[in-house]
Amino acid sequence: MKKIPYGQADYKNIKQENFYYVDKTKFIEKLENLNERFLIFLRPRRFGKSLFIAMLEAYYDRYYNDDFDMMFGDTYIGKHTTKLANHYLIMRFDFSGIDVNDVENDFRYYLKLTVQSFVKKYQLKLKLEIDNPISMFKTIFEYLNENKLELMILIDEYDNFANKLLLREKTEYLGLVSEKTASFKQFFTVLKTATSGNDSPLKRMFITGVTPMTMFDVTSGFNIGSNISMRPDLNDMIGFNESELDEILKYYKVDIDKDILREWYNNYNFSEDTEQKVYNTDMILYFINKYQVSNKLPKEMIDINVRSDYSKLRNIIYTNKKLNGNFETLQTLIAGDTVSVPNLVQDFSALKLEQTDNFKSLMFYLGLITIDGVGLSLKLKIPNETVKRIDIDFLRDTLALEKMFKLNTDKLEEYFEALALEGSLEIFKYLAQMIKENTGIRDYIYKEQSIKSMYIAYLSLSPYYIVKSELELNKGFADILIKPFNPYVKYVGLLEFKYIKITDKATKQTVEKLKLEATQQLNKYENDSLVTKYTNEGIKLKKVILIFHGWEMLVCEEV
Repeated sequence: MKKIPYGQADYKNIKQENFYYVDKTKFIEKLENLNERFLIFLRPRRFGKSLFIAMLEAYYDRYYNDDFDMMFGDTYIGKHTTKLANHYLIMRFDFSGIDVNDVENDFRYYLKLTVQSFVKKYQLKLKLEIDNPISMFKTIFEYLNENKLELMILIDEYDNFANKLLLREKTEYLGLVSEKTASFKQFFTVLKTATSGNDSPLKRMFITGVTPMTMFDVTSGFNIGSNISMRPDLNDMIGFNESELDEILKYYKVDIDKDILREWYNNYNFSEDTEQKVYNTDMILYFINKYQVSNKLPKEMIDINVRSDYSKLRNIIYTNKKLNGNFETLQTLIAGDTVSVPNLVQDFSALKLEQTDNFKSLMFYLGLITIDGVGLSLKLKIPNETVKRIDIDFLRDTLALEKMFKLNTDKLEEYFEALALEGSLEIFKYLAQMIKENTGIRDYIYKEQSIKSMYIAYLSLSPYYIVKSELELNKGFADILIKPFNPYVKYVGLLEFKYIKITDKATKQTVEKLKLEATQQLNKYENDSLVTKYTNEGIKLKKVILIFHGWEMLVCEEV
């Protein structure tokens, strides 16, 4: 049986060492048939960009000519080889390892090493006597031009260390992308120069990254390449489509309800012109790797490496020691609603993330939201359970920065267990009590969505349940469904929230009217097949009405 390629980004090694490979080589043909030759392709972290870059290098590099059949003989492109196979000298960069504590020196050192390695690899007869890496590039380009050698440049994670700098210190980031003497800026300037003029040696370029921000800031837009990230025909160039997932599950004999994988890892859509959904590559391989050990669901469905990628994003919604307007967007998403943008912004500065459409677009590029529908505007939502929990971590960490909302985790655990085994409502009352007592959060409690997002965030801490919001049940949309995700759980929960503005009077008549509306809705939702699936298995249903007046709970009772 082939090895599971979890964490593998070396294409040649995957083929040599008998790892499973999902064949993406047909996209080589597609890329060659585009009108553009200098390409920028953006995707979230851990989708397989580095492996795709390695595959391009293996295919186009003259250096690997003798290994071609071994690497591509059983692939699509091996049977449909193009004229450019093994055609170029390849200069490949990976910016993920640049030291952010000494960016300028480490970046210059990395460029020099790359150029020196390039000269040695192809046994070029030239001397690089100048210590300036930018001048070294000019010397290389001149040599290639004189000797009629054609070059392809591959850059993986072009914005990796720039994003780290941005999240740490904006001043450092600004210096990196704007100072004329900064090597990072000079690097892209010299690349642009090498793409122009007759008989330029730089024939093709493929750049991967996560967001367009750094490219915009360093070059004032995509003027050294074409951003192909949102083309519908390239939507699944990385990531697994449905048929690819079926094949890998069949190969490894993973016997599981595929709806679980859809719920946790699917629903990414990177183009408004397709309805195709793709699965996150890393998440699927992580799951299969864990499943192989015991042939059952792993206790932790989320790869810890995916969580760590977003650990510092809280700084984006927390500026000048207070929450900014992006916090409301995050609350809306966590509450299960969509957010809208006229268009996804493709050219925006990292220094203008306080603008709402820029922030929403950034979340899209990071994979924290995805396209859900197209109309007069684009509808964006959280794609799956994994990302929802990352977004929730994002929200909780932000509140923790301000010491705005503190909970007793021991009590939470106790109340979660009481809900799962006894159907206790104490967890809902405890959260309401904490919202009332933590005065710092009150400025952000101004509508039902705010309360609901807080409940979803903290209920999602439970290891026993999956919390679904705005889920369609029996031709309506339930505020919260608390689904069992543990075989020992005895209760499933349906929650309906009602909210009275703090500026309005909470009369007895108003409260009774809201209770009646909530009761009717809950009684309707309980007949949906998603709910009866659990009750038919003997799991008891708790239908709960929660009514708030501002941040104060007025009603918490079972129907």
